[in-house]
Amino acid sequence: MCAQYNYFDAADIDADGWIWFDTQTKIDKYIGLANNDDYMVDPTGKKIQLVSANFDPYADTEASDTIQGAGTDGIMGGAGAKMGGIKIAPASSTSGTNGGSFVVCLPSCTSFNLFLSGGSTMYAKLTGSTDINQNFNNYTSVCAKYTTVFSKLGSAGQKKWEGMEILNSGFEPVFTLTSAKPIYARLQNFMKNPLLVQGMKILTSTPTGINSVKEDSPFGIRFDGKTLTLKSEAQVSIYTLAGSLVLKDFSSSVDLGNLNKGVYIVKANSNSLQETTKISVQ
Repeated sequence: MCAQYNYFDAADIDADGWIWFDTQTKIDKYIGLANNDDYMVDPTGKKIQLVSANFDPYADTEASDTIQGAGTDGIMGGAGAKMGGIKIAPASSTSGTNGGSFVVCLPSCTSFNLFLSGGSTMYAKLTGSTDINQNFNNYTSVCAKYTTVFSKLGSAGQKKWEGMEILNSGFEPVFTLTSAKPIYARLQNFMKNPLLVQGMKILTSTPTGINSVKEDSPFGIRFDGKTLTLKSEAQVSIYTLAGSLVLKDFSSSVDLGNLNKGVYIVKANSNSLQETTKISVQ
C-alpha cells in the first residue's frame, strides 16, 4: 500500500484528519473561484474552486465561516448543526443539471470524503477529469445515482459521505477518483435548495498536507509522513493533542514511523530558540 498524506496542512485538520471550514482563515487559505467565464478550472487558483450555477441569473457558489448548516434533525441551525462551509448554489429545479458546484484540484488521490448538510432531501452528482483544461460539462461521470427523486443522496440533515474515491459509473472505461496523477473532482448540486459542504477528509499519495516552512522559522521543521527534520539539532518533544509526551530526542532528524495515526504537537528548543507546530501522522 502506498504512503498516504493529508491534502490539508496538519495545523488545519482534526485528530481524525478532517478539515472543517469553520474559520475564515481556513476558507481564504484553501478556497477560491474557478474560471467561471470559461467554465473550467483556474490553473493558478486555490485547491478548492467554486463554480456558479449554470443558468441565468448564475447564482454564485460561496464559502463563509458564518454559513449555518443543518442539524441532525434536518432543520437549518438545528440540533448539532455546524458553522461554516461551502454553500453550493441550487439548480433551477429538483434533479436539475444546472446547479452550482465546486472542484477539488488534486495532485493524486487515495481517499475522498465529504461532510454534507442540507435543509431538504439531498441530490448531487460526482464527476472528475484528469485534464485541467476540460470544460466542466465534459467531466466524466463518477457517481450519478443520487441525482433523481428515485435515489436520493440523503435526507434533510447531515451526511458523512465516505469512500467516494472508489465510486464509478459502472460503464467502461471505468473512471474513479483514485489516481496516482493529478485529478480534478467535482461535486454538483442537483437540489433546488443550497447544498452545504462543511468538512472534507482527502488523502493523497503526494506529501502536500504538511506544514510549510516559514521564512522566519527557527528550525525549519519539516515532516514527510515518517521523518521529522530540522535545520539544526534541537531538543524535540512530541505530544498528543491531549498533552501527553510520546517522544523526546535531541537531534536534527527524528523517526516517527512508530507513532499511531493522528495529529501531534511538535516542540523544538535550543538555547533561546523555540518553535511549535502540528503534524499529521497518516
